Amino acid sequence: MKKIYYLAILILLMTGNIALTSCSSDDAPFITANEDDEPRILDPYFPDWTNGEPGEFKNITRDVNLEAYVIVTPSEFTTVKWYIDDVEVAEGLNIDIPLIAGNYMLKVVATTTKGKSTSRTGRVVVRPCAGDPVPGKDIYDLQVRPGSKAKLHGSNMDKVTKIVLGETEVPVTFVDKGEESYVEYEVPNLPLGTYKVKLIDAEGMVYGGGSIELSNDVPEIKENILWEGHHYVSWDLPDGDPNKTFNLLSKEQFLGIAVGSKLIITYSLEPSAEYHQMQLTTAWWTELPGTSKVDLAEDGTIELVISQEIIDLVNQQDGFLCVGHGYYVDKITVE
Repeated sequence: MKKIYYLAILILLMTGNIALTSCSSDDAPFITANEDDEPRILDPYFPDWTNGEPGEFKNITRDVNLEAYVIVTPSEFTTVKWYIDDVEVAEGLNIDIPLIAGNYMLKVVATTTKGKSTSRTGRVVVRPCAGDPVPGKDIYDLQVRPGSKAKLHGSNMDKVTKIVLGETEVPVTFVDKGEESYVEYEVPNLPLGTYKVKLIDAEGMVYGGGSIELSNDVPEIKENILWEGHHYVSWDLPDGDPNKTFNLLSKEQFLGIAVGSKLIITYSLEPSAEYHQMQLTTAWWTELPGTSKVDLAEDGTIELVISQEIIDLVNQQDGFLCVGHGYYVDKITVE
């Protein structure tokens, strides 16, 4: 395809609008193209469209500027404008601009003084650099309801202090959950639609964050309830007391949870207790891998990402317990 393209340019230069002719004794060339000619974009090459989508014009990392130079005819009577996602970003024969990570639609439009125009369109992919915060692809994160509390999972999200939805800046709180870490934020009450997302760190560095759709029709997380009630827990109680531990989730139930799922323990505090702590263990009181004793300050949830190591340990040591002091287990669900 490119060979045909460059051959076409050569033919245009030799026989088309751009003709070089001797007009004086010193053989000075002149251009016969005029403002009535149809505009043409001779270079750069834009890939063919596929399935109704333009081809990929550039694929760069966010530390490299988007650079391109265009050759048009009739050059003396043509204005060139460059658009990113339908917003004009440059005018003239070249473009040289920085872009944050994301996917963009580049369009270059050549218009003559007589109002005749032509254009080329291509996709631009800007990749993040190593260490950049990068949101994930969880549908529950990318389609949210205005005014709700939402999460945005991803890698290196601990660097993010705020996000921008469209033009609205929103503070975030980082929640460390290992590989399942995320930032939590209040979704602004903006008109329904799809908004570009920017991620901002403590130094003010801006990173691309893809896009999020604000909708009243969001996917609901289906709650798989394994146990529900109001069971008090205190390891200060004597052995044999049913409230010394929470042991009401059977070993068979626990072993039926798929690796990678989240076990969510919903709890409430006993106001009269001197302190409030929770620990997740096997039936032998062995701390589960990746967990530790947690001080509880208010009613809430504890999430446990199930690994094969946890499954194997619970199987070997006869089951699962919630231990600690000063709280009630109210519900256990799995996602």
